[in-house]
Amino acid sequence: MSQLASRNAPQLLSPFWPLDDQHSVGHVRLEAPLANADEVMPLLLSLAAQSDAMRSLQTSNGDAVSNLCASALRGEMAEDLRELAQLVDEESATLIRMRARALAGRAGHKETTLAIASRGASPALEVVCGPLCTWRPKTREPLHSFIAAARNERFQAILDSLDAALEDALDELRHDLDTPDLQLDFALPFNVTDLIASAGEAAGHPKHFAYFLPEDEGVDDLPLREQRTLYLRNVHLARYSLITTPLAEALLEGPRRAGEVEIEATLMPWIRGHDHGHNLIVNGTDYSWMDTLGVEPFMMLQEAIANVYGFLLTISEPWLEIAETSRLEMSATHIAEILHYMRRGPWHYGDCGSGYLELSFLAENGFVEIDAEGKVTWNEDDFCRGMTALAGTLTEATVGAPDKRGSEALIERYGWPTETAAKRTLTTMRRELGNVPTSLAFYSAGSPAPATFADGSSAPPLAA
Repeated sequence: MSQLASRNAPQLLSPFWPLDDQHSVGHVRLEAPLANADEVMPLLLSLAAQSDAMRSLQTSNGDAVSNLCASALRGEMAEDLRELAQLVDEESATLIRMRARALAGRAGHKETTLAIASRGASPALEVVCGPLCTWRPKTREPLHSFIAAARNERFQAILDSLDAALEDALDELRHDLDTPDLQLDFALPFNVTDLIASAGEAAGHPKHFAYFLPEDEGVDDLPLREQRTLYLRNVHLARYSLITTPLAEALLEGPRRAGEVEIEATLMPWIRGHDHGHNLIVNGTDYSWMDTLGVEPFMMLQEAIANVYGFLLTISEPWLEIAETSRLEMSATHIAEILHYMRRGPWHYGDCGSGYLELSFLAENGFVEIDAEGKVTWNEDDFCRGMTALAGTLTEATVGAPDKRGSEALIERYGWPTETAAKRTLTTMRRELGNVPTSLAFYSAGSPAPATFADGSSAPPLAA
């Protein structure tokens, strides 16, 4: 499914990944929601510029083409981080100083990452400056990145309320799926932030709106209590507005137009539901057969499981009340996002393959209709019934299955490249909607948006 980079591959020359026949860029202005932005932003911009330079010195396996230059840059970044630490709250400053020591060579990257993870902190200013795997199928080696994100207290409070009501929401799923033993294996801490600067590998295409730390820093196999999700809320909102909305406006016929959806209320519950959905199990869940199915097909099913369980959490009464939204709004958000993920290519990685499987299942079982041109007609009741049916199917075929046979049958019937009605939708998106952006570029407030050329490529974006 994915195209993995060889350990000895040359540096990737294309600014886009996956390599494809069409790309275009939407531009997003990043704001700085900081009380002392005038003091902090010059340092963040300096760190971002240094990080872009650092990444340009690396091959795709992380080796430096000039150790002398790389060493000088690490020293400069460490100094800027130490200066930054003097301008922020103590919790944020402690973590920033730890990263500065690692860059200066006074502590190892893995040692530092483990120490930060063990603290379990979600600082007011989250700074990552060092090796990061932004897309594991793009490169298996962490490459230098810079991220600065400010915690969004308002939406963090809403997310915490969603988590507090999780058991009540799960009771609805247990009833609707007739699965009384459905339970959450573990819950990852979740820091809701707004991105204010991005550079290096993290600024490549396509952009992340969430990072899984410290896993994405190249440190695996940690205890679950030391893992967490860093959510970039403003990037998620921008991605939906610039990419998902135009696709949905062109291809969805239903009770709610994509441009009318209150994504301020729906997107964060959607991703938190997805996050929890990955970790829902039943009695007897045992994925020891994963390797015999294949890692890529298994990951595609895991993304589908997270999507459908997560969606059912978002339309539970407790979560709808906290989010102050409706089942219709949540449904419109999710079906539109299915199009976005599919459009990126179900042959590339699990998220995209899961979108294809979802739409295939809904169409082939009569929960939505897809015409000859790929346009999807849907309604709230049938969509919700279809997602519930798919959740039940995945529970039986994969989550609670003793072996791979149910998963293989599900993929063969609904997954890429099976010819289903969903393929017509995918074909139309790729053939007719090439003008819709495939990725985002960031620029700072007060700066002009980067130029976009006729082939869809863009000038290097500013760091923030």
